[in-house]
Amino acid sequence: MAEALDQPIAAAHGPIGKSIEWACAALAVLAGVAFCIESVMSVVSVVGRATLGKPVPGDYEIVQMLSAMGIAMCLPYCQIKKGHVFVDFFTLWAPDRLKIALDALASLLMAGAAFLLAWRIWHGMLEMREYGETTMVIALPVWWGYVPVVPSFVLLGVAALYTFSQELRGEVKP
Repeated sequence: MAEALDQPIAAAHGPIGKSIEWACAALAVLAGVAFCIESVMSVVSVVGRATLGKPVPGDYEIVQMLSAMGIAMCLPYCQIKKGHVFVDFFTLWAPDRLKIALDALASLLMAGAAFLLAWRIWHGMLEMREYGETTMVIALPVWWGYVPVVPSFVLLGVAALYTFSQELRGEVKP
């Protein structure tokens, strides 16, 4: 069974690893700021709706956009700290070498998926911008929400490649 850990599972080594870890942490902090803004806006909207009968216009649109941005910005930090949820039921009794190989494969697949998503989100963002698509209530350009998501997925791919290299070098315990 999986157990709670008091310390991070993975630690970055060297200037490249530390730089990647710092970028992931900085993006996660920005995600926290986005979530705080979202929370304050939601409270103001609920209180305004209850007391004045006037919610924040476009509150659902803003929450959707900030949520998508925040979640995407948290993913690289989760990857670099090996914090993704995994089910170890089938590998609980597997040899350590097999566990490390499977973890490395998972990191490599994550990198591929992240770069693919970054590429497709980039093209989607450009199309939204070209067509001038906006949100329904407050006419906020939809492509704005994509702006932090693209670099988040690029950084997720970089972090996944870094954790892949850590696993190949044996720097991560299974």
